[in-house]
Amino acid sequence: MFKKILTIKNVNKGCCISNNQLFFQSGKEIVQYDMAGKKELLRRSVSDDFRCFVKRDDLIIGISGLGYTFFDSQLHVVRSIRVKNGIGDYCLYNSNLVVVTTDYDYTLFLPKEGVQDIFSDEVLWESNSGEVIEIGSNIAFTVSLKGVSRRGLGKGELKWFVETSSGKYLPNLVGVSNDVAVFSFKDLDKLIAFDVETGKVKYEIKTFARGLCIDEKKGLLHQMLANYAAYDLLTGELKDNYQDFSYFKSVGVETQRSNYVMMGEHIITTDWKEGVIGAFNTTTHKFDWVHKMGGVSFPPPAPIVYQNSYLLLYDNLGALHIFDRVLE
Repeated sequence: MFKKILTIKNVNKGCCISNNQLFFQSGKEIVQYDMAGKKELLRRSVSDDFRCFVKRDDLIIGISGLGYTFFDSQLHVVRSIRVKNGIGDYCLYNSNLVVVTTDYDYTLFLPKEGVQDIFSDEVLWESNSGEVIEIGSNIAFTVSLKGVSRRGLGKGELKWFVETSSGKYLPNLVGVSNDVAVFSFKDLDKLIAFDVETGKVKYEIKTFARGLCIDEKKGLLHQMLANYAAYDLLTGELKDNYQDFSYFKSVGVETQRSNYVMMGEHIITTDWKEGVIGAFNTTTHKFDWVHKMGGVSFPPPAPIVYQNSYLLLYDNLGALHIFDRVLE
């Protein structure tokens, strides 16, 4: 299913592939690597530690905790913007928006966030104190210990608010699809699905608030931990439930990862402590591909990326491992 083609050491946790060109940061340098020719093309010094790279037209946009930087096709800095209180997360939304921290109450430990346009450098709107902005499928929400709100992405206008208890931790957006927004509640071991347009609670599921991923094509909510389950995205009905701890243990993939990759019928995930990656078939409940690497592990917080037929993942030693999909 996949063939390992390259390992690059000392790579920061942020990269992108576009037209067979891999962009990543190694130490204090940004690098362009030609995947087809298997050679390094460019390398430039940088001052920031970037956690995300996005290719847009002829520009490479790098996002760090301090702000964002535009690079030209030769990796020269075109423009670099510092955000006073830092970036809220390391994502680019709608091709031009980032979530930034606009203020922080150090007495109550409550943030205030905003949505900023990276081309005008203007904060378009701000959340209330204690609210965190979550964005999925270019739909904006704010979450707090009091509940969940939907906001307009461009102006931040309040569309609806649902009061709900979340315990000690903020709700976390799992994803948005088919007019359904699914949030996980870690402290309550619960999922709640909201109607995107009205805010009406469509269903609740009592389960661990981890290992979740929305499958837009099939209309399913997958959950993969030490076993596998699938729920109907629209109704919350349990559609599949496969539990065989001995099988997962024998294969060597007992995962604790929430940021796995969906690829057709398969979930691409890793073991939580050993250097094992596998492709679990959600139809047959078997691993169709397993790759084992000695001396390393794949920490669950480190991302797995599937982009342009390439599978990329980071190990605990700071190396980036790249696999190419093999058509069968």
